[in-house]
Amino acid sequence: MMRRSTLDDNPNQGSAHAPLDRRYAERAAIHYRVTYTVGDGARLVKTEGSLRDLSKTGCKILGTRLPAQGDRVTLTLFLEDDHAPMCLTDVTVSWIKGSIFAVRFSKLTADERKRVQEMIWKHVSISPSMNQRAAFRIAL
Repeated sequence: MMRRSTLDDNPNQGSAHAPLDRRYAERAAIHYRVTYTVGDGARLVKTEGSLRDLSKTGCKILGTRLPAQGDRVTLTLFLEDDHAPMCLTDVTVSWIKGSIFAVRFSKLTADERKRVQEMIWKHVSISPSMNQRAAFRIAL
Protein backbone atom coordinates (compact mmCIF):
# COMPACT_ATOMS: atom_id res chain seq x y z
CA MET A 1 0.00 0.00 0.00
CA MET A 2 1.31 3.45 -0.91
CA ARG A 3 1.71 5.94 1.93
CA ARG A 4 0.44 9.50 1.46
CA SER A 5 3.01 12.25 1.79
CA THR A 6 2.71 14.87 4.51
CA LEU A 7 4.34 18.25 4.98
CA ASP A 8 6.63 16.63 7.55
CA ASP A 9 7.91 14.23 4.88
CA ASN A 10 8.90 17.04 2.52
CA PRO A 11 10.14 20.21 4.21
CA ASN A 12 10.13 22.12 0.90
CA GLN A 13 6.46 21.46 0.32
CA GLY A 14 4.17 24.13 1.75
CA SER A 15 6.91 26.73 2.15
CA ALA A 16 4.30 29.50 1.90
CA HIS A 17 3.15 28.39 5.34
CA ALA A 18 6.59 28.46 6.98
CA PRO A 19 5.85 31.60 9.07
CA LEU A 20 2.95 29.77 10.72
CA ASP A 21 5.12 26.80 11.57
CA ARG A 22 7.78 28.88 13.36
CA ARG A 23 5.47 29.78 16.21
CA TYR A 24 3.87 27.34 18.58
CA ALA A 25 0.77 29.44 19.30
CA GLU A 26 -0.29 32.06 16.80
CA ARG A 27 -2.29 35.06 17.90
CA ALA A 28 -5.63 36.36 16.68
CA ALA A 29 -6.24 40.12 16.61
CA ILE A 30 -8.90 40.88 19.18
CA HIS A 31 -10.09 44.02 20.96
CA TYR A 32 -11.84 43.71 24.31
CA ARG A 33 -11.67 45.38 27.68
CA VAL A 34 -9.29 43.90 30.23
CA THR A 35 -8.30 44.76 33.78
CA TYR A 36 -5.00 43.78 35.29
CA THR A 37 -4.02 43.85 38.93
CA VAL A 38 -0.40 44.28 39.99
CA GLY A 39 1.13 44.34 43.45
CA ASP A 40 2.68 47.72 44.28
CA GLY A 41 4.42 47.19 47.57
CA ALA A 42 1.79 46.30 50.15
CA ARG A 43 -1.17 47.31 47.97
CA LEU A 44 -2.78 45.98 44.80
CA VAL A 45 -3.29 48.35 41.87
CA LYS A 46 -6.07 47.55 39.40
CA THR A 47 -5.79 49.15 35.94
CA GLU A 48 -8.01 48.97 32.87
CA GLY A 49 -6.54 48.25 29.46
CA SER A 50 -7.41 46.96 26.01
CA LEU A 51 -6.82 43.40 24.90
CA ARG A 52 -5.04 43.58 21.51
CA ASP A 53 -4.46 39.94 20.62
CA LEU A 54 -4.95 36.52 22.12
CA SER A 55 -3.42 33.07 21.86
CA LYS A 56 -3.70 29.94 23.95
CA THR A 57 -0.40 30.83 25.64
CA GLY A 58 -0.85 34.55 26.31
CA CYS A 59 -2.07 37.92 25.11
CA LYS A 60 -1.01 41.47 24.31
CA ILE A 61 -2.47 44.41 26.24
CA LEU A 62 -2.50 48.14 25.63
CA GLY A 63 -2.34 49.79 29.03
CA THR A 64 -1.89 53.10 30.80
CA ARG A 65 -0.06 52.02 33.95
CA LEU A 66 2.35 49.28 32.96
CA PRO A 67 3.60 46.44 35.14
CA ALA A 68 7.31 45.54 35.11
CA GLN A 69 8.69 42.71 33.01
CA GLY A 70 8.54 39.52 35.07
CA ASP A 71 5.70 40.78 37.29
CA ARG A 72 2.92 38.34 38.13
CA VAL A 73 -0.49 39.87 37.45
CA THR A 74 -4.13 38.89 37.65
CA LEU A 75 -6.09 39.48 34.44
CA THR A 76 -9.82 39.83 33.99
CA LEU A 77 -10.80 39.43 30.34
CA PHE A 78 -14.19 40.83 29.31
CA LEU A 79 -14.67 38.68 26.18
CA GLU A 80 -18.31 39.55 25.47
CA ASP A 81 -19.10 35.91 24.75
CA ASP A 82 -22.20 35.49 26.97
CA HIS A 83 -20.05 34.23 29.86
CA ALA A 84 -18.82 35.92 32.99
CA PRO A 85 -15.47 37.71 32.62
CA MET A 86 -12.53 35.29 32.62
CA CYS A 87 -10.16 35.77 35.58
CA LEU A 88 -6.63 34.42 35.13
CA THR A 89 -4.20 34.49 38.04
CA ASP A 90 -0.43 34.12 38.15
CA VAL A 91 0.04 35.53 34.63
CA THR A 92 3.63 36.62 33.85
CA VAL A 93 4.57 39.82 32.02
CA SER A 94 6.97 38.68 29.28
CA TRP A 95 7.80 41.98 27.53
CA ILE A 96 6.95 45.67 27.41
CA LYS A 97 7.23 48.06 24.48
CA GLY A 98 5.86 51.59 24.79
CA SER A 99 2.35 51.33 26.19
CA ILE A 100 1.89 47.69 25.15
CA PHE A 101 2.88 44.64 27.13
CA ALA A 102 2.56 40.89 26.62
CA VAL A 103 1.74 38.27 29.19
CA ARG A 104 2.22 34.52 29.29
CA PHE A 105 -0.57 32.52 30.86
CA SER A 106 0.15 29.98 33.54
CA LYS A 107 -1.44 26.60 32.91
CA LEU A 108 -5.05 27.08 31.81
CA THR A 109 -7.83 24.79 32.96
CA ALA A 110 -9.60 22.76 30.27
CA ASP A 111 -12.57 25.17 30.36
CA GLU A 112 -10.33 28.24 30.11
CA ARG A 113 -8.40 26.72 27.20
CA LYS A 114 -11.63 25.85 25.39
CA ARG A 115 -12.98 29.36 25.87
CA VAL A 116 -9.75 30.96 24.61
CA GLN A 117 -9.76 28.65 21.59
CA GLU A 118 -13.37 29.58 20.81
CA MET A 119 -12.45 33.27 20.89
CA ILE A 120 -9.50 32.66 18.56
CA TRP A 121 -11.73 30.79 16.10
CA LYS A 122 -14.28 33.60 16.26
CA HIS A 123 -11.70 36.31 15.46
CA VAL A 124 -9.29 34.64 13.10
CA SER A 125 -9.22 35.90 9.54
CA ILE A 126 -7.89 34.54 6.27
CA SER A 127 -5.18 36.62 4.62
CA PRO A 128 -6.31 38.10 1.27
CA SER A 129 -3.01 37.19 -0.39
CA MET A 130 -2.69 33.83 -2.09
CA ASN A 131 -0.95 30.89 -0.42
CA GLN A 132 -1.66 32.23 3.03
CA ARG A 133 -3.72 30.56 5.68
CA ALA A 134 -5.13 31.91 8.87
CA ALA A 135 -2.37 32.64 11.37
CA PHE A 136 -3.35 30.30 14.18
CA ARG A 137 -2.92 26.73 15.29
CA ILE A 138 -4.93 25.03 17.97
CA ALA A 139 -3.71 21.92 19.70
CA LEU A 140 -5.84 19.98 22.11
